[in-house]
Amino acid sequence: MGAYLVDTDVIVAARKGGAAPAGVSAFFERVPPEARYVPVQGIAQLRAGIQRSWRREAALEALALEAWLEAVLAEYAPRLLEFDLDCALVCARLHARGCGHGVDGQIAAMGIAYGLTVVSGRLDSFLAQGLCLENPFR
Repeated sequence: MGAYLVDTDVIVAARKGGAAPAGVSAFFERVPPEARYVPVQGIAQLRAGIQRSWRREAALEALALEAWLEAVLAEYAPRLLEFDLDCALVCARLHARGCGHGVDGQIAAMGIAYGLTVVSGRLDSFLAQGLCLENPFR
């Protein structure tokens, strides 16, 4: 079994527990924790969402999300992946081909550089030659 780079939408969907989409639940049951990685960009996106909750004065929601993010960080601490030089070089090649822009381009480059399958419900955001993709929402 290969290893996977889990996108933010999949992590958020998994938070729903028993109410998560069946494919997302099946992914987390099928793939052992040591084969699941999270890009640091995903953590930034989760943090930004929590900050929006605080700005909306949704304190109870924000507090619950803060606790959840701490649990995510603890679970994935040894498997948080950073955008390094190898990723930057892959990203530059993707840009030259007209794909791989923004955060999703960085995540796609990380998937290629680290040899991971990107798991996301937004596969059209990650179309890049040489990138393995999986949509657990189908």
